[in-house]
Amino acid sequence: MKLDENKVQSFFKIIKEEKIRTVFQPIVSLETGEAVAYEALSRITLENTGITIDKLFDMANQLGQVWNLEKLCRRKALERAAKKPGNCKLFLNVDCNVIMDQEFVCGFTREFLKKFDLKTEDLVFELTERTSVEAEKMFLRTVEHYKTQGFEIAIDDAGTGYSNLNRISYVEPHYIKIDMGLIRNIHLSKSKSSMVRVINHFCREMNMIAIAEGVETEEELQAVIKLGVSYAQGYFFQRPQDTFCTISDEKKEKLAEIRKKVQDYNYVPSFLGTIESLASVGCTISPDRKASEAYELFEKNEELLEICVVDEEGYFCGILTRQDVLKQFGGRYGFTLNQKHTVASIMRKDTLAVDYHFSVENVSKIAMERPIKEIYDAVVVLNEGRYYGIVTIKNLLETAVIIQVQRATEANPLTALPGNTVIESQIQNLIGKKEPFSILYLDLDNFKAYNDAYGFNSGDRMIKTVAESMAHAASKKDFLGHIGGDDFVMITDSHKALEIGEKVINHFKSHIQFLYNQKDWERGYIISKNRNGLTEEFPIASLSVAAVTNQKRVYETLEALSEKIIHAKKEAKKQTGNSIVII
Repeated sequence: MKLDENKVQSFFKIIKEEKIRTVFQPIVSLETGEAVAYEALSRITLENTGITIDKLFDMANQLGQVWNLEKLCRRKALERAAKKPGNCKLFLNVDCNVIMDQEFVCGFTREFLKKFDLKTEDLVFELTERTSVEAEKMFLRTVEHYKTQGFEIAIDDAGTGYSNLNRISYVEPHYIKIDMGLIRNIHLSKSKSSMVRVINHFCREMNMIAIAEGVETEEELQAVIKLGVSYAQGYFFQRPQDTFCTISDEKKEKLAEIRKKVQDYNYVPSFLGTIESLASVGCTISPDRKASEAYELFEKNEELLEICVVDEEGYFCGILTRQDVLKQFGGRYGFTLNQKHTVASIMRKDTLAVDYHFSVENVSKIAMERPIKEIYDAVVVLNEGRYYGIVTIKNLLETAVIIQVQRATEANPLTALPGNTVIESQIQNLIGKKEPFSILYLDLDNFKAYNDAYGFNSGDRMIKTVAESMAHAASKKDFLGHIGGDDFVMITDSHKALEIGEKVINHFKSHIQFLYNQKDWERGYIISKNRNGLTEEFPIASLSVAAVTNQKRVYETLEALSEKIIHAKKEAKKQTGNSIVII
């Protein structure tokens, strides 16, 4: 179709005079109400053109100017990206054909990003498909190149246009953005709800993150939350702004109100209880104390990783991490420059803090969705805003049922064992039961180090070996479940927990040797990097088995049963190597 000559002139004037500005719209966690990322969107600043930004890109395709327009929009976004919050990612829209251009590849080297004070892990390439992809195989190789460099990938407008499950399965993106056409009035459409449920379930199965685009109303938000989507973007939270704006308290309160309504409707008792059961007092300090006092506390105690800042009324103010404080006081003049500062002036306010009634499962999920540089920071526990305690990630992961975003609600795709919904139902059926039963909670130790060193395929084989060992030890009547990650459950109608646990461990020990190379197996450890990126020795993988039976008491509540399982697991994890603790 022939283009209007005046609009063509306006198009080239926009490019030549750079009449483009960037605005930012937040992507919001539906768990916390906080912005976890921002999408960079382009707006035309040339007046009286009669051209929308979408029409501008359509014209660029017809005029062969896609690269020049994309380059201009991208540069405008990157120039302002340095002002984004440090813990948030930036989503950049990129045409699927442009991403293969060699000039684009060269434009996103680490050296190039340094000019904008950015790292590869700060950026997400949001792939848009305005036209069909010209060279599919080259496109997939290019995407893989970016992923290996540390960039993350999002597929835009899932459910419309050229996007399809084949393309998504080949690309294996980190994020899938559900098209706003499916979100609009979703609460009134059974077909839209079904489609979004399928997309979200697919994302959980593939360990991807679904983002609902175009959420505008409370009804749409409530429908999205009911369907289990964890992130959303749209006018309900905020229209695109010139700056990186935070979400208003009013919107956070409304989100919390909607979440409570949905949770009350869909309430399922937590298997592992609430986060308060894991909270310890921790180390605290007043915000008006000298920063040098905090530095001295870290210097005296090498195991102290964080200090919580709490005012005289008990309200939580912020946190001091060991790494941050030692960095500020280090160097030739660090102590001199900072010793007179107050704790309040150097503390960090943007840390994960949750109410003490949050379930262990939910806190685990929120904690593991944080940026990688914060993922090992402790979680602060509050009671109506006042400091209640602190939970280290080590304790959280030792106790959590779910350590990944994926939460199996049906059969686990890796082991084919039932997931959380069935497991919780089985546990609930044991409440008040007087007939013999044993619950065995199995946790695979040193799995992350193995997975990092040997790769995901070997890690999957390790997980399958645990499932096979359980099957070997179980009778036909026993229940086997895969909670998620490296956590499993066995339920048997006897008190023979010790016998069963030993049988699982013996089978596991005899079948994992082939998963290690000869050198690692013979010396009894592998060499991998710890959470701080430092090389460390990690023992051969082992199993911690925590068992609870009703041999000595009848459990009348799920909370009482969960408490005993948590206690047994803590005791089992204290032991080195394969262990069994029975309560």
